[in-house]
Amino acid sequence: MHEKIVKLLMESPHDEGSRLPSVRTLMQSYSVSSSTVQKALAELEKKDKIIRLQGKGCFWKPRNQDANFIPNTKSTPAIRESAMEKLSRLFNDDWERGYLSPREPLPLSKELGQRYNVSQTVLRNFLSEKVEQGILVRYGRQYSFAQKKQIDKESPLSELIFVTRCNSWGGFTAESERELDLLRMVYKKAGSSRYKLILLGINENSGTIIDRSGKKCNIEDYPNAVGAFLSTLLVMNPSHLLQLFSNVKYPVAVWWEQPPDALPARYLSKPNWAFFNSTFGTPPGLEVGKYLLAQNIRNIAFISPYHDSSWSIDRLKGLRDSGVSVVQCTDKEFASPWDYRQIARQNVAKYSVEAYARELLKNKLSSIMKNFEDCDQTPWVCVNDDVASVLIEMAEEGRIKAPKQIFAFDNSAESYLLRLPSYDFNTQALVDQMFYYIENPENGDYKKGIHQILGQVVEK
Repeated sequence: MHEKIVKLLMESPHDEGSRLPSVRTLMQSYSVSSSTVQKALAELEKKDKIIRLQGKGCFWKPRNQDANFIPNTKSTPAIRESAMEKLSRLFNDDWERGYLSPREPLPLSKELGQRYNVSQTVLRNFLSEKVEQGILVRYGRQYSFAQKKQIDKESPLSELIFVTRCNSWGGFTAESERELDLLRMVYKKAGSSRYKLILLGINENSGTIIDRSGKKCNIEDYPNAVGAFLSTLLVMNPSHLLQLFSNVKYPVAVWWEQPPDALPARYLSKPNWAFFNSTFGTPPGLEVGKYLLAQNIRNIAFISPYHDSSWSIDRLKGLRDSGVSVVQCTDKEFASPWDYRQIARQNVAKYSVEAYARELLKNKLSSIMKNFEDCDQTPWVCVNDDVASVLIEMAEEGRIKAPKQIFAFDNSAESYLLRLPSYDFNTQALVDQMFYYIENPENGDYKKGIHQILGQVVEK
């Protein structure tokens, strides 16, 4: 989105040396977050198109700038989006949130017009353009996303490779509810689409691919595969996994459960590859921040015992970028719940691992909360549901004061039991869109980086 704002600003009428609109004005004009505007301004500065002057703002750079440059403090008005540009942005936003599903027809035109607040003429032109591009198809009054794959129950099953991490004998243990959801949803979608799912594992100790029977194998052993679905969750060296598939000709959809800047750039340019992310980066924090502001909550405490991870740091940054005022209550010793479980596995029997890891987490949170005064007066936003659950348990035990409100990320089963508002990463939309790409690699806007799947806070 920030690239689009850069383009709109460059095309807007402006004089050399004139001041750009304020960040707040640009946010309102384009209906975007502060971070998106800041990225656009940083891009313009990198292109040597604008100058930042401390305390004065951003100015269009004169062609022949000299040391005596005097800025024109009269702001250039922001250019508002056209109705078609606004519709395109909102349509893409609904696609990223999973509101528009590749599995279902689009809502009727009347409903879409009301949702996007555009005329039926603008909407018809937009939908017709999508049909011409091959993204949508029309059946009477109904529009649907184009589907290249046609399910034929009489034809042999197509082979689809699905790779997760594994141990030395090919075994796989889900470390989170979301990962288990992904596994279940992939199997369900593969079955309904008549794929023969070939479950493989990447064992990082040996650097080899292992099948479900524990046998080492090669990608070349599956010449009839029509696509690959790769999970990088808790894969410590994802570049090696990508390298194993670097020469395949079929579509490769990657769940990039890693920091965005860790993705090797050469794979983004591959015509048959697409990357999908739902949890990393600042968008989850931004979405939670927008939700809080809509609830008139402007001051929070962010609590994370996993601040040695980019995902914790990004969620905090996203909250701040949304405009929420944040008290930071974090610890940098560990990066994920997996670290506590690893310690527990080294110290107790298998059946005691979860209880031991939970007690380690309680001790860490006690240490964090000692430095947070008046904790019961400020709403808490926890880095995940597990942390929120432990804090609630600690409050019941009298080890800490309970807050008036508590929010979290993950929208796990625990959040429903606790009736805890929590951010849903929308794993179903992630799986649907990854399958849609494998079946329709020429459709959609997947070639401009990592495709972000947006979620929302689910109230209980």
